[in-house]
Amino acid sequence: RLVFRGFPPPEGKSAPPGLPVLDEPAAKQTDPTVLDLQLRAISTQASLQPTTVPYIENAAQHPQKITNWIQSISELHRSNPPPNVHYTKPMPDVETLMQMWSPEVEEAFAGALLPSADLNVDTVAYARIVCAILDIPVYSNITESLHVLFTLYSEFKQSNQEALAPGTEF
Repeated sequence: RLVFRGFPPPEGKSAPPGLPVLDEPAAKQTDPTVLDLQLRAISTQASLQPTTVPYIENAAQHPQKITNWIQSISELHRSNPPPNVHYTKPMPDVETLMQMWSPEVEEAFAGALLPSADLNVDTVAYARIVCAILDIPVYSNITESLHVLFTLYSEFKQSNQEALAPGTEF
């Protein structure tokens, strides 16, 4: 929990606008850099000011500080909401694309050879073929379709991580 606290200015000095001091009354204080990054993540204004990243003197003798820093930044990344993407044309939700295919479609794909990378077409045509197989619409600009394709791949890989045997690759 953060508390914004202002102190009165010395006599004859004018008070700076806004809240001059940010205080965190807790036994375990948040790293100021992590707090700054958290505030940047929820801010609606783009901040172009550089962030000061602290260093640890004799880091080899303080592995716990390094571990705490890594855990703090990992937690920050996990807590950030995923970016919103606004497509110019209607695109299916990734959840819809993740649904199981009907048994008929599964059976059709079981006996069919999918196009390999050796297919004699350019990259854009190959991407259109892959998107069509996965029911991802392709409009005049393929970039948005590829975004949906890679988002689908990422979600599929994350959701099936537990089911995969060690060493299995997609």
